[in-house]
Amino acid sequence: MYLKHIRPYQLKEVVERGDPLLVPAGCIETHGPHMAIGHDTIIVEEICARIAEKVDVVIAPSFDYGPTGYALGGPADGTIDPDYAAFGGHVKAILKNFREMGFKAIYVIIMHQGMEAPLALAFKKAAAELSFESILEQGYPRGWWGVESLKDEAGPLSGHIDVQPMILPDASPPAGGDHAGYNETSFLLATRPELVEQDRLDDTAPWYCRQDEEKNSWTANVEHGQAMVDAVVAAWVKRIGSRL
Repeated sequence: MYLKHIRPYQLKEVVERGDPLLVPAGCIETHGPHMAIGHDTIIVEEICARIAEKVDVVIAPSFDYGPTGYALGGPADGTIDPDYAAFGGHVKAILKNFREMGFKAIYVIIMHQGMEAPLALAFKKAAAELSFESILEQGYPRGWWGVESLKDEAGPLSGHIDVQPMILPDASPPAGGDHAGYNETSFLLATRPELVEQDRLDDTAPWYCRQDEEKNSWTANVEHGQAMVDAVVAAWVKRIGSRL
């Protein structure tokens, strides 16, 4: 079920039922001559759709325009890099609204540059700030954490918003990361093959397409991609199920 498709009565139903909210997060960035520039967000969206086939979840609209640092090209190459402070403020405002909708479990699923890069850090920072702010908003006094009874009553600070990489540890292997190479190209071949044109690859392809002599953008394939997709989905279903 997609958040932007549901009506208010359905929102009330999924919140009361305790359905988790999945939040795909990625970027717009060049991915070689052979792949869609929206790969990182697209693959998370595809994973979320497959999770939804196995467990009741709601899928939020994606965060498409994540920070890239122009690490692999600029706008002329198809890459967008937003102002980091503005992006962080936007992330926090939207996550706060998700919480105010009533969702008790929110999973932000990241596919870009790792968990210590600006994209993931923006979500982790927002989640941490919202956790502390919500305690005071509930009426707890300043200094509440130093009072054992209040600390126990308030509960854990983390929990409502879980920011994680798309490829959870349980999925690796077979799932792995790279940039537009063997793994990412295989991911997209298995999910959105119409967005991959391997015949566009030639001797001028960027270095990240050819990081391994045997496993590279040229040798990426549907079979490997499907094995990774299956492993990633299974790991997420297990993680979500453990909290339901």
